[in-house]
Amino acid sequence: MRRYVHGFVNAHDPDVARSIMAAEYRLHMGSDTLVGRDEQYIPAVLHQMAQFPGLGFSIHELITDGTRTALLFSEHGHAGRPPGHGAAWRGVSIYRAEDGLLAECWVEQDHFGRRHQLAVGEPEQVRPVALDPWSGHERGDGTDRAHADRAHAERALRAWLGELASWPPAEGEVDAGVSGSTQPSIAVASVALNAFVVEGSRVAFNATISGTYQGGLPDGGGHGAAVATAIGAFARLEDGRLTGLDAISNRVLVQRQLRASPQGATASPTA
Repeated sequence: MRRYVHGFVNAHDPDVARSIMAAEYRLHMGSDTLVGRDEQYIPAVLHQMAQFPGLGFSIHELITDGTRTALLFSEHGHAGRPPGHGAAWRGVSIYRAEDGLLAECWVEQDHFGRRHQLAVGEPEQVRPVALDPWSGHERGDGTDRAHADRAHAERALRAWLGELASWPPAEGEVDAGVSGSTQPSIAVASVALNAFVVEGSRVAFNATISGTYQGGLPDGGGHGAAVATAIGAFARLEDGRLTGLDAISNRVLVQRQLRASPQGATASPTA
């Protein structure tokens, strides 16, 4: 992970990615899945680096069980296109290792917030970074305790997700930032837990939330459309309950679905 952050992303060196990732590397973001390190993943990353020539990557929190690692991070930089506005946007990523290489990732980034910052020309500040994200972790060693911790976390996550009647939830932070108050309201019909990591009392997870759009995004169309959003989040486990949610959601994915839906096309042709 240190080589991923500093050798690949911050140094913009795709050769490092080839040395630490499996050839069949898979990345899941929203409804998209990139398959193949060289065929799809690296070209997509290089495209983003071209959009932000000085792109940087900062870690706010890292948890790991030895096989899976979750990052709460920010990416930041100035757009290459005039007028060159800057932006800092957060994300949550979960990586799975296999045979000593990164094999799979689930990630969500606040691209909606990034677009807002670039449009208004006012970048958000990068939040305080982790002092030392690499040290002091409990090792996932396959013990009964490790299995028990993971089972305990999964029960708590599925219980929390199962209780969601609407999105965003009443408690916790979602897409914290200047544009965070602009949220799609979704009447939840189903949820899917895609990946999670637990270390001590901290848990990170990726999930898909599907339901019916109730409004909330600009342009006002699409009410009643079937939509889904993907979320990445960090939280705390306390007495078997999930607390302190800090989530990143895929608002751009919801916008894309609304534009494609009959309701969105009829009610808001310019959305």
